[in-house]
Amino acid sequence: MAKWRTEGLRSWFLGAAAVCAVGAGIVGTQFQHVDIVVQGPTGKSDYSIWTFRKKVKAILEQAGLTTNRHDSLSVNRHTLSAREAILVHEAVPVWIKTAHRRMHLWTTHYHVHAVLEAAKIKLEPLDLVRPALNAKVTASTTINVIRRWWVTKRITEFIPYRVTRQGSDLLPEGRTLVTLAGRDGVRVNWFRQLVENGRVIQSHLIKSRVVSPPEPEVISYGMARPIVAGRPQFTFQEAIPMLSTAYWPDPAWSSGYTATGLKAQYGIAAVDPAVIPLGSHLYIPGYGFALAADTGGAIVGDRIDLCYDTAMQAIDWGVREVTVYVLSS
Repeated sequence: MAKWRTEGLRSWFLGAAAVCAVGAGIVGTQFQHVDIVVQGPTGKSDYSIWTFRKKVKAILEQAGLTTNRHDSLSVNRHTLSAREAILVHEAVPVWIKTAHRRMHLWTTHYHVHAVLEAAKIKLEPLDLVRPALNAKVTASTTINVIRRWWVTKRITEFIPYRVTRQGSDLLPEGRTLVTLAGRDGVRVNWFRQLVENGRVIQSHLIKSRVVSPPEPEVISYGMARPIVAGRPQFTFQEAIPMLSTAYWPDPAWSSGYTATGLKAQYGIAAVDPAVIPLGSHLYIPGYGFALAADTGGAIVGDRIDLCYDTAMQAIDWGVREVTVYVLSS
C-alpha cells in the first residue's frame, strides 16, 4: 500500500468547516469524523479525517491511502456506518521455500510462524525454519523450511578375502596354481542417519553382523626341479594310459570355474572321478603337473581333458595318447 499522511493544517480546516456546517444546520447529518488505522509489518499509522463520503474506498482515497486486493479491511461493506473506524492490514509479498516447493503469496501476517500457519505448512519436531519462527517478515522475505528426519538404513558390504601362498613340491619352479579359490565375505551394517532435505548429514553405526566370513584364496607355487626327459624324478602310485584332449575357459560357454570351484586355468585337468579321484595330483608328459579338479560330460573312463589359458594352446595340443602319472601324496 502507498500512503500519504494528511497534513495537520488540512485536518484542522476540515474540522473547522464541519463545526461551521453543523452550527449552520446545513449538512450536519452527512459530515462525519472517521478514524483510520493502517497496520503494516513495521508498525501502525493513525489517520483522522472529516468527510462527506460514505463509501469506504472513497474515504481511503480522500485520506490519500490506496489499497490492493490482498489488503485486509475491518469492514466488509462498501458503505461505512456512523462512528465506525477503518482498520487496514497491509499485505506484503513473501516466498516460502521447502525442499520440493517454492510458494509466493501475499500475507497480512507479520511473523514467520503465523505466515506458515496461514499457508497450512505443518512443521515436524526436527524441522528448521530460517528466519526463526518469531522473526518478523517484510516485503519479499523468503522463509526457508528445512525438513529433517531420522532413518535407519541397512547397508551390505563385502569383506575382501586374503590371499595366502604356499610352496608345492608337485609343481615345477616358476609355476603357480590356484588350489583354493577365495571368496569375499558379507557384512550387514545398520546405520541411524539424520536426513536434511533428502541429504544425509549425520550417520551413526548402531549394529553390525557378519553374514558370511571371507574364505582365503590359496595359491601354490612350484618348488620341484625340472624333470629330465626320459627319467621322471618323482614318485607315483599309478600310471594310466589315457586319451587326452584340451580345453580353455571360453566365456561363451564357461563360467571360468571348475566343477570343484577352482579357477579354470593351465594346470587343471578334467577327469572321470571313478578312474582318478578329484584332488589327485598328476603328471602328464608334454603338459606337466596338473590337478584333477574338473569333470566333463564327455570325459568318461580313460579320458582326460587338459586346461589351457588360450584357445590357440588348446588347439595346438589336439588329441593325444598319453600316460597319466597319479602322484603319491
